[in-house]
Amino acid sequence: IERAGVRLRHWFDGDGMVQQFRIGSTGITHTARFVDTPKYVEEQAAGRFLYGGAGTALADALPGRNNDTGNVANTALLPWDDELLALWEGGSAFRLDRNRLETFGRKDWRDDLLHMPFSAHPLVEADGTMWNFGSAPYIGANGMLFVYRIEPRTGVRDVGSVQLPVASYMHSFAMTERYLLFYLSPHRYQRGAKTFVESFEWAPDLGSTVLLVDKDDLTSQRWFEAPAGFVFHFAHAFERQGEIVARLALYPDAGIMSHGMYELMQANAADPYPDYARARLASLHLDLASGKARIDNTGILIEFPGVDARFATASTKVFGVGHADDGQAAYSNAVVSIDADSGRVDRYAFPDHRIVEEPLFVPDRAGTGWLVGTFLDYGREVCGVYVLVAGVLEAGPFAIATMERHVPLGFHGCFVPQA
Repeated sequence: IERAGVRLRHWFDGDGMVQQFRIGSTGITHTARFVDTPKYVEEQAAGRFLYGGAGTALADALPGRNNDTGNVANTALLPWDDELLALWEGGSAFRLDRNRLETFGRKDWRDDLLHMPFSAHPLVEADGTMWNFGSAPYIGANGMLFVYRIEPRTGVRDVGSVQLPVASYMHSFAMTERYLLFYLSPHRYQRGAKTFVESFEWAPDLGSTVLLVDKDDLTSQRWFEAPAGFVFHFAHAFERQGEIVARLALYPDAGIMSHGMYELMQANAADPYPDYARARLASLHLDLASGKARIDNTGILIEFPGVDARFATASTKVFGVGHADDGQAAYSNAVVSIDADSGRVDRYAFPDHRIVEEPLFVPDRAGTGWLVGTFLDYGREVCGVYVLVAGVLEAGPFAIATMERHVPLGFHGCFVPQA
């Protein structure tokens, strides 16, 4: 995030570095490598930033050639075939060696899809089919949405395109057995700003729009009107008694995107953090018969929501990062598990001065599992890994390991079992 005295302004702009923690009977080892994107390689050789970012404008930036000119591959990881994909959202995925983390190069799915936007949150079905989307709010009057169906070992099977009613920012999506679900917030793209992030304006009077796409026919689409809100991440979605239910981390507006991420990059970030930067677990209900939508908000703070994928259609429990009971900490300092139907919360709050990152669910053979994640203790200036037993978070960590090495705070990881 900093070169030659120039510091990037937005958290989305840092070059992607993959952190690998190997957990075994003899302890934990840590390895980290930057993703060798063309941008990173070129700027590493120059010793300075050459290109602007999604939220950072540089006075002397070189012009972009395509969507991958500024690709930093910094958002999420996905095991795919025998490789590891480092994902962004504005351009291509990058192929990595699963063990050594070496970069093999850009993932080119098909010649006519080169440099296309490809979200950092693909969804993979039990049979291995990958679904993903690419959001292009800058195409046409109101933007375009591209939908990809990709088969393991084979490649792209289908590509669909949707003309949108509003050029909205979309980070992720959800799916059921039959449908793909997209949430279009009234965070509307307007041309002419210095950066991509600054090109969006919050227009709450428009409300939010929800799109359902039939997996068997990508041209079959249904639209629902919903109250205004902003979403980065979904936990899951499922069909139940004539309706589709999607559980998500809902923000009251897009302040976290438009200025909250800038504040996170400053030493004087607000404390306690403002409400626009706090997401709460909510359930989006789509009535398939009436075409009506409603949102039930639990009011419980959560981000990076997830579920045990083995029971994704039946589970009522959503886990993620949250806050201690008082909710006053500037950053996430707890791991939470919320029963979305009853509202019951199982929580472990870490000691002061710890920022807790996204928990990954690791299943065990008994049908339960573990929540594994990383943290930064900025009081002691150490980083670490925590392991909690899913279902009994209040009992505290099963294990904690720390190291006197500074691991940059980041985004989404994945669990890769040893062969």
